[in-house]
Amino acid sequence: MSLSGSGTSTGWITVDAYGTGNSPIITRNDGLDDRGIKLTNGDYWKFENLEVSHAAAGIMAFYNTLSHNGLSFDNIYVHHITGIGAGRDNTNGNPVASATNDHLWSSSGIVVTGNLPSFTTSDYAIRDIRMNNITGHNNFDTISFDFLFPYSEQISNNIGGSGGDGHNLAQNIVVNHVYSHDDNNICSEALRFFAVQHVVVMNTILDNETPCYNPSGTTAVIIGHAKDITFVNSIVKNLKNTGSNDEAAFDLEILNDTVRIQNTFMGNTPGSAIALLQFRNPDHSTNHEVSSNLMVNNAYAHYGNSAFNMYNTQSSAITGTINDNFTSNQNYYNVQAGNFNSFTKTNNQSVPKGSGEMYFAAEQFSGTQGKDNWSYQYYNGSSYVNLSYNATNKSWTPVGQATPEITQFDQHPDLNTSHWVARAWTAPDSGIVSLRGRVLKSDNTAGGDGVLARITKNGTVIWPTSGGSQHIAAGDEYTGVNYVIDNLLVSAGDIVRFEVNTYSTNNYDKTSWTPAIVYTSNYNDAYNWGFIGGLEGWAGNQVTVSTATGSTDAGSLNFTSTGTDPYLYSPDNLNVDTSIYKKIKIRMTNGTSNTIGKVYFITNADTTWNEAKSVQFTPTANSGYTEYTLDMGANSNWVGTVRKLRYDPVQATGSIKTDYIKLVVPNTIHGFELPSTSNYTSGPMTNGWTFEAYSGVQHNGSSFGATYAPEGDQTAFVQRDGSFSQSFNFTAGSHTISFQAAKRTTYGGTQSFNVLYDTTVIGSFTPSSGSFSSFTTNSFTATAGSHTIKFVGTTSGDNTDFIDAVIIN
Repeated sequence: MSLSGSGTSTGWITVDAYGTGNSPIITRNDGLDDRGIKLTNGDYWKFENLEVSHAAAGIMAFYNTLSHNGLSFDNIYVHHITGIGAGRDNTNGNPVASATNDHLWSSSGIVVTGNLPSFTTSDYAIRDIRMNNITGHNNFDTISFDFLFPYSEQISNNIGGSGGDGHNLAQNIVVNHVYSHDDNNICSEALRFFAVQHVVVMNTILDNETPCYNPSGTTAVIIGHAKDITFVNSIVKNLKNTGSNDEAAFDLEILNDTVRIQNTFMGNTPGSAIALLQFRNPDHSTNHEVSSNLMVNNAYAHYGNSAFNMYNTQSSAITGTINDNFTSNQNYYNVQAGNFNSFTKTNNQSVPKGSGEMYFAAEQFSGTQGKDNWSYQYYNGSSYVNLSYNATNKSWTPVGQATPEITQFDQHPDLNTSHWVARAWTAPDSGIVSLRGRVLKSDNTAGGDGVLARITKNGTVIWPTSGGSQHIAAGDEYTGVNYVIDNLLVSAGDIVRFEVNTYSTNNYDKTSWTPAIVYTSNYNDAYNWGFIGGLEGWAGNQVTVSTATGSTDAGSLNFTSTGTDPYLYSPDNLNVDTSIYKKIKIRMTNGTSNTIGKVYFITNADTTWNEAKSVQFTPTANSGYTEYTLDMGANSNWVGTVRKLRYDPVQATGSIKTDYIKLVVPNTIHGFELPSTSNYTSGPMTNGWTFEAYSGVQHNGSSFGATYAPEGDQTAFVQRDGSFSQSFNFTAGSHTISFQAAKRTTYGGTQSFNVLYDTTVIGSFTPSSGSFSSFTTNSFTATAGSHTIKFVGTTSGDNTDFIDAVIIN
């Protein structure tokens, strides 16, 4: 289908389905010269409700003249678009004449390209492009913008004699609601952005991309010759380990300026989440922003289990900001060449013990109320009520109504200004959490008058901090409004709601919002594998495993047993202190009739796997999701430090899904995460604990030189005869107090301290090591009610001990 000519801004030309029923199918014969649709130098064209397949290019917009305006693609399904890579035949590497004529670098479901041999930095080929609801699979690329044929990654920053990088050729682009998966032909990337400017990509899922080897490297998104491009509120996950280079979620390749990656989930990638490259000459890579993202299980195959990988062989620095991100990776930064010194890095935090402490609403969206602690509600003027799930539309609404509505990425209010549509998170444990999010319009138009947004905790507004609500302007689809909330104290059962309301009318009110919540201090969990970032280091025997998807299983481990002895090993060197962590919780389905499950363990002192170091549980036959609690402490061999676990969910062939595996304590851990400090803070002060002179809290990396806190990021310290205390409600009976403690080794001598129950000394302690060790007081008898636990230093010299993870047993 060869098209040309132009519509107008008030009279677009539309290629669309006629009547009702399934989308029309445009299918070709897998030939190198095959195009589904080719539009030449077109203005104001819409392509809607089409399926295109089995061509070397699906829908191509080609430009060889300047100053064109208006392209729109909506509800397009493209698949099996293959044949051409780097302008050549994929099978034999020979140049393809039609690819040269069309300046087609790679086969793509939707491709915007052209031949502009001369232009200036103020010119453009095509601007104002909208893509919405694009689905693709088994393609080379699903979407490609690339005017740089025949050298797509060319070094020249004088393209077309423009004196610039060529990033002005395609401008003002919104890409919204793309689902690209299993693009397994040549395996280069899913999305390609070259020669673009002022772009936003949002509400997009890239899943299981690049599952085959490519000698030039693979990535989910490749960016070059780009300026002012934003990826926000999206998911990139499950790239395959094929031994290719890069294997990153995002590859910033060449001549880029101001690339932003915001509020996005990047999980289970063999390479780092983000690759920052600058190895050509000349080249530049400047002014980037990576903010408020969740990065989980990245670089598990290479690049040092890191969130970022730097490869810069040029004298100029790669610059930008990296701020407010969370990662469960072992490291933030891996350097192959160059350094990160020219990046401003602030408030980036690690959650090293499993993705179950991290919640990303879009990744964990499901058709089940309460799954992964997310619920879908609206305020009806007097109370919050649950919405109902529409499996056809994959949305939550009141029965028989279109609004209010919650989908995977969006929320849409109804017309009543007293109503709020609310994505709700219920805290599973007491602790301290951080919130990240960005709220922006998702309707791809400037219509309407915007929306109101707010965050509440148990009904009280916590954002905006001034109370009330935040106005999100109509048409604000490029920037939105960001928030960063740290040190929010929650108790188990607290409800945090992310709420949207109409401003006055609810036209064009679809709003993109993918809230993220991370426990920075969870008093109850040691390890919490939630499998939202893939396998998280687990591997096994007689099983095939993958991350489950779908409306009910998102974020679960899909475990298919292929024998009668299936199991998974955890990562090694867990260093679990058995005096604190005595229970394991497993939430799983059982698709077999077998009812025998076990968890085995080895310790640092005993590394032999045997039945003596196992605890059995009874999974219900042919059951849905059920939580099982294993009392590991009931096994007399659960002593010392546990090194590794083995999980045997059943003893039969069949399918099992595991939502999480948690190591938990029987009682609440009382830590020292407040008041928050980047170094240390001394008493007198009160914040949960009351600190007197010569006591306080210190943060990991403080000038005290303490080793890392065993719980959270901060510990208490006590010097000389200093003291700190807190009152707790006790049940009547016998109790002990256990805790972790270490001495300061960088200054002073040995410090001793007493622990008191009210005024009675229940233990005296003198830590002898700079490493944290477990201590337990003598048993004491408490009466019911409030009593004070106090730690009191007993030396006169300037000596220091560190104390953390206090447990009342």
